[in-house]
Amino acid sequence: MSLESLRRAASEGRGVLRFARPVRRALRGIRLPIPRPVVLGLSTVRRVLVFGWQFATKLLYREPAFRARCTQVGARLHLEGAVPQIFGAGRIVIGDDVVIGAPITWDLATPFAEQAELVIGDRVQVNFRNGISAYKRVEIGADTLIAGNVQIYDNVSHPVDPERRLRHDRLQDHEAAPVIIGRNVWIGASSIIMKGVTIGDNSVVAAGSIVTKSVPPNTLVAGNPAVVIRTIG
Repeated sequence: MSLESLRRAASEGRGVLRFARPVRRALRGIRLPIPRPVVLGLSTVRRVLVFGWQFATKLLYREPAFRARCTQVGARLHLEGAVPQIFGAGRIVIGDDVVIGAPITWDLATPFAEQAELVIGDRVQVNFRNGISAYKRVEIGADTLIAGNVQIYDNVSHPVDPERRLRHDRLQDHEAAPVIIGRNVWIGASSIIMKGVTIGDNSVVAAGSIVTKSVPPNTLVAGNPAVVIRTIG
């Protein structure tokens, strides 16, 4: 094809585009005169179908699969989404009336002789996109609220020493310590709870805090690292 032919083809293409833009704008403006009751009816049917599908998958797959993985699960468990992604062979004990959001990732692997444990008390609510890493034990007391994106670690995940990291060494015993969260605690969104921390009953961890030291009961903490702001209750 000659240069002149290419120029002519390009010019014709630009001419077609001049008509394409108005047509596209016209198509965007098309609206079907569907009566409002019909739209509301279709929306209701959609909601019923979605609810029915979610209920069926929870009843027939999600909850049975989760219960099979746990050591003990209380009554009226409510999984709000997909089955939590669980790594390791540690023990999981769930109380009554627990609500678990999605997605959730729990790591219960351990390099130590004892078995890792995750214990969640009655009426605990664990919100979406939470992660728990338990190499020894993580315990969450009854009536505690855990907001979205909270991370809880009872271990340092990887050795701090650079040579040990290069060798992919296993963690040593002193690099993990249980995390104990008391009753009626509220942990704000995107907070991080580190190894060896105990949070007393009725305390509040403000959103975005990194808790590296234990928190007394009835206390509000905030910051990085978290510090005591005031007594509550």
